[in-house]
Amino acid sequence: MPKSQGIQHFEFLKNFHDQKPQSVYYVFGQDNYLKDIVLSEISKRFKSSDSESFDSIILHADTDSAVKALEQLEMIPFMAKFRFVVLKNFDSMKAPDKMLIAEYIQNPVPTSILVLTAGKIDERTKANKIISGKAIKIICRSPYDSAEILRWLNNELKKRKIFMDNDSKELFTRSIELNYQFAVNELEKLIIYTKGRGNITVDDVIETVGKSRTNKVYDLQNEIGKRNLKNSLMILENMITNNESAVFVIIMLSTFFRTLWRIKALQKNNLSNIEIENRYLPEVFYKYRKDYLTFARKYSKTSIREIFSLLLQADIDAKSLSLKDEIILEMLIYKIIKS
Repeated sequence: MPKSQGIQHFEFLKNFHDQKPQSVYYVFGQDNYLKDIVLSEISKRFKSSDSESFDSIILHADTDSAVKALEQLEMIPFMAKFRFVVLKNFDSMKAPDKMLIAEYIQNPVPTSILVLTAGKIDERTKANKIISGKAIKIICRSPYDSAEILRWLNNELKKRKIFMDNDSKELFTRSIELNYQFAVNELEKLIIYTKGRGNITVDDVIETVGKSRTNKVYDLQNEIGKRNLKNSLMILENMITNNESAVFVIIMLSTFFRTLWRIKALQKNNLSNIEIENRYLPEVFYKYRKDYLTFARKYSKTSIREIFSLLLQADIDAKSLSLKDEIILEMLIYKIIKS
């Protein structure tokens, strides 16, 4: 990829340690978490722990001058292979100072590595045009959609050696804000909640991440459990108004009907309702376990099997069709209650 176009942070990090060192890296974008990650990886490669205090420095463009940065860049490394200089918030630097940095970049010191960070790059300015043509530009933008959060999550799970099934991942990505730092915090909460067991389930995500969102879904599934079509559609209308996604609702309803299916199976094996309530519904808050037993009476195993097919088709439609979520969910709920 040409330097002037820039490269997304994940593509840069994937190949970075196999690439030839460059004199200048320009890390920019509105996502400070990603910028910190990229800067950390660059630092690990070029900073020497034996001479860190001698051969590396972090400067801030809003308080440090370009002259100071150039003085640091022109110093010969003491023990490390490279002199490592970070100039943060480059976009806040005054135009004359930016131009000095741009002039340096046209003929950089071969034993120095310069990393610039910025919120954005205004390529209408002469300095940034020069820098864009010479530096490796790494783009650190906030996620556009849950698919980008999912890619981040898969990488994190792999690094941490944690397993999550697809439903758990889907629920996690649909339950959080489109913000990597927020996603990190929520994943840390999950790891603490699961006590580092290395396996995160849908129920774990519901309990720790999706709590505020799931309250309305609980109301919806309770009315569906009662086979009350009117109330179910009223609750759904409110959820759609608040931009709830079809995939999130489908995942939650799938979990609900899996619990009802288990109750039906246990009853078929002649377990009493009291035994089922006390021993076999740990994921259901104890105050609501009797409600689930009541809901299970309203649905036969045959109808629940049919409902699983309806949920699967709705999930496929939500992910592949151009139909509005409202239409997909209204049709789904009508068919479930009438099953």
